[in-house]
Amino acid sequence: MLGRGFLFGVAVGCVLGVYIAPHLGRPTAEMGLLSGSNLRQSNIASAVPEKGTWPTDEQAKVQLFELSNWDISKHGNGSKVIINRCIRIAGTEIACELAAHLKWIEGETGIEAVFQEEGGDWKMIAAKNC
Repeated sequence: MLGRGFLFGVAVGCVLGVYIAPHLGRPTAEMGLLSGSNLRQSNIASAVPEKGTWPTDEQAKVQLFELSNWDISKHGNGSKVIINRCIRIAGTEIACELAAHLKWIEGETGIEAVFQEEGGDWKMIAAKNC
């Protein structure tokens, strides 16, 4: 059913795969210190800011209501916004994952938002449901 040539090709492919696979993740001389799929650890560490540098949950709530043109005096008391995690996407901008419990919507709503730092304060410049 399966010819010798096919079985021989599969065997050679397996042997080459086992031999070559461990060498694929290593950087080569022409690639310098970075391989194609790996980032330097210092870049990764600076991309994830510490939680103390994020906007507060209250700032996120106020900014979400302002950006969406919702009346915070009418719906703000029963609503809550929690920032789950953030990642730096530019020098003064971070992208955050929010969980919103809005007064007029039952259950939790996932929101992705981009904040820009302006003079020590955070301003939400974009948001979308996820």
